[in-house]
Amino acid sequence: MKNLIFLILCIVISCSRDNDTETDNTSQLPPETQYGANTFGCLVNGKLFYPRDGIGDVMGNAKALSWWGSSSSIYEYREMKVANLRDGKPINYMYFHLQDLPNKGVGVYTWKDSNFNNDIDGLMQNYLYVRAFDYNSNTWKWYSSYENSGKTTITKYGGQPIVSGTFSGKLRTADGKEEIEISSGRFDINTATINSHDFP
Repeated sequence: MKNLIFLILCIVISCSRDNDTETDNTSQLPPETQYGANTFGCLVNGKLFYPRDGIGDVMGNAKALSWWGSSSSIYEYREMKVANLRDGKPINYMYFHLQDLPNKGVGVYTWKDSNFNNDIDGLMQNYLYVRAFDYNSNTWKWYSSYENSGKTTITKYGGQPIVSGTFSGKLRTADGKEEIEISSGRFDINTATINSHDFP
């Protein structure tokens, strides 16, 4: 009987610690600001993800966050790449595609399918795809948004270099058999200074 009580207590404590860990991870996310703080963070299946620059060499550091796009009348979009270039966990690379952002501005960008490509090789619609670490198989796998699987909400854009927003949703492997959840995502970047900002 004492062994059974001890086992139940261990399970309760373990569950409590798991819940505390997720709460702690949420508390480690940057605040949702809109003044160009050059911050980014989200949870991936409850694990904290934030950008980390690569280790420097003679060519300089590989940058963890970049912003670019096209102002062509045919391909009007903006893209953001976010990376953990140190250990690649829980995500190595994350690519956002925001179709027609310069014209639409503030608003909701509902995710659709991607073809796991970016820039002009990607689809001309809103999507997100990532290279995430699978802790079960100890390998990296590619996951993509799909029709109505999530959204990016732009809360500040236009008339200044600041782009702020939130995001959340689900991504799945190309075969549709595995899924991950992105939650509590937020970013606040200054596109004029992001290329020189350090993410240690």
